[in-house]
Amino acid sequence: MCDITAGLSAYATLNAEVIGVSVDSPFAQEAWAAKEKIGITLASDLNKTTAQAYGVLLPDLIGLGSVSARAAFVVDKNGVIQYSEQTPTVKDLPNFAAIKDVLSKLA
Repeated sequence: MCDITAGLSAYATLNAEVIGVSVDSPFAQEAWAAKEKIGITLASDLNKTTAQAYGVLLPDLIGLGSVSARAAFVVDKNGVIQYSEQTPTVKDLPNFAAIKDVLSKLA
């Protein structure tokens, strides 16, 4: 999210709105965003319905229960998914160049 915040203007020029979704509570997200100076819109998926709907809910991560995988989606103005990626691990970042390439074709 720090990388995306730093390059947020690149997404704006591609006519894209970036929304970060996590299974954390809104209170945890707010504290984290303030500490890390995150400048994108964050949405809480505390009940994990979005992660389930997008197929990125992992059943169990080292005994922590179900969590969301790290994933990226480009959804066009008609609500159609134009790009989707689930990273191999939660530590890996999505392919931002591929995301921007898809966005440039939609702009």
